[in-house]
Amino acid sequence: MKRKNVTHEALRRAAMRSTRASAALENRSVPLDAVRSERVERFLAVRKQHA
Repeated sequence: MKRKNVTHEALRRAAMRSTRASAALENRSVPLDAVRSERVERFLAVRKQHA
């Protein structure tokens, strides 16, 4: 299989699509206007630094 360069935006969209699909399988939903709290943003920033 030939390698493809994937943009950061494409990865973000795929993650969002996956999250919505997973929630749908569990009979939950992620509102389109959902906003992460400041605490969650800090947590994710720390995890991103370690990745």
